[in-house]
Amino acid sequence: MMPNVKIQICMLLILFCFKSVAQTPNNMLHAIFPTGDRIEGGNFTGTVWVKPLLAADSSFNAAIANVIFEPKAHSKWHKHFGGQTLIGLDGVGYYREKGKPLQILRKGDIVRCPPDVEHWHGASPDHWFVQLAITPEHPKGRVTWLHEVREEEYREGFAKQQEAQNNFHDLEIRHQHIVAISSFTTKGDLEQLKKALNEALNAGLSVNEIKEVLVHLYAYCGFPRSIQGLNTFMAVLETRKTQNITDNPGKTATPVIDTLSKYERGKKVLEALIGQPQITPPRSGYGAFSPETDVMLKEHLFADLFGRDILSYTDREIATISALVNLGGVEPMLFGHIGIALNLGVTEAQLRHLLALVEINTGKQEADSGRKVLLEAISP
Repeated sequence: MMPNVKIQICMLLILFCFKSVAQTPNNMLHAIFPTGDRIEGGNFTGTVWVKPLLAADSSFNAAIANVIFEPKAHSKWHKHFGGQTLIGLDGVGYYREKGKPLQILRKGDIVRCPPDVEHWHGASPDHWFVQLAITPEHPKGRVTWLHEVREEEYREGFAKQQEAQNNFHDLEIRHQHIVAISSFTTKGDLEQLKKALNEALNAGLSVNEIKEVLVHLYAYCGFPRSIQGLNTFMAVLETRKTQNITDNPGKTATPVIDTLSKYERGKKVLEALIGQPQITPPRSGYGAFSPETDVMLKEHLFADLFGRDILSYTDREIATISALVNLGGVEPMLFGHIGIALNLGVTEAQLRHLLALVEINTGKQEADSGRKVLLEAISP
């Protein structure tokens, strides 16, 4: 790839980070670039939207396009004489080269198809997929379209997805749903959150348990995300009511009768979480630098929030770790909460399962960052 083309790609990815969020077809994904032209049939199965972003010219020998695949949509087998690079921007997609195993693509994944190699790509059955396609010009042409992807070839991708999920059985079912709810709430992916909320209710989580997860999350991903999650949950419950589905409201929080001050109650909760006594007031760190923050954390986060018994400490740490992994850039806090989870009896295998679910739900980059912190936390 020519150096100037690399500069073009960097510029486009900067736009990806800073451009305001719009909606893709049917409001199913957060799109960065305009939707483009709708394509049905021809060289694709299902519906695809293509938006050319940069055309090849005498200075730059590659064209760049944004491509959106609806669930199940995919290309025919084809090949590029100059090769092709694909960058996953959102959703879950499939990529397959002739003679090689199928790859599952998520946001941040990059594949480079060599020149003149037969391949196909598209969306998984249950997710949209958005990709950036960089295709060099070639004297023989840019692309040669071949034959349809057989149904059994396409189904290999879904089987691989299911295998990845079925290889992990360490987290309780309720915790698997908490991971999904926390991940999608933190990311602000409300369409996937709706699906996760419905699945959690169907699996037996109560209305109050799910609501408590969404309330708990405000301490980690902020009130805007938490309130958006609660609004989404309200809409889900209203829809289920119109479908004559009766959901279990579940228990409410037990009133606090402890005579200790709120600060002391929060201190006791924190000591139970970390498994060691706390010196008060703190002599170092942010608590010493900002004593008011120490008070707020003890009185509100640990006394008011962790002290509510609708969820267990373990439930709350599963939600917290899922949020911090998806938030990114808060590795010291993630390290601390992984330590708390281990102290509460959550196993390394269960935490690896949590990160595998994050990879499946929201992204490999987030999961890999979490794995680095986990490795640091369990190292002697």
